[in-house]
Amino acid sequence: MKTLDDISAYLRNALSNFVYDYDALDAELGLAAGTIVRILDATGDYSVMELMVVLHRFGLELDIFDQIELKKMKEGPRGPSPELTVKTRVQIAVDNITQPKRSSN
Repeated sequence: MKTLDDISAYLRNALSNFVYDYDALDAELGLAAGTIVRILDATGDYSVMELMVVLHRFGLELDIFDQIELKKMKEGPRGPSPELTVKTRVQIAVDNITQPKRSSN
């Protein structure tokens, strides 16, 4: 996640299965009215402390990583995996469906 929109989208998705009274949550967490809505809608600034309080309430955590180390975690120590040269039956079937038919003339 690199932007406030990314954080908001992640949180909206994570909380989409639940119904909350955001005004009551703001009060419970000691936040100004409308803070959680601003975080979820990415419609205004909020402090890191406010974000941390909200994340903690929902059992989430924010970690900060060095960019190079994060890339290694995502791709593996040797970089991205090469594309497979042997296709599975499913891959072959998908290719047959998605590739345009060749004319037999």
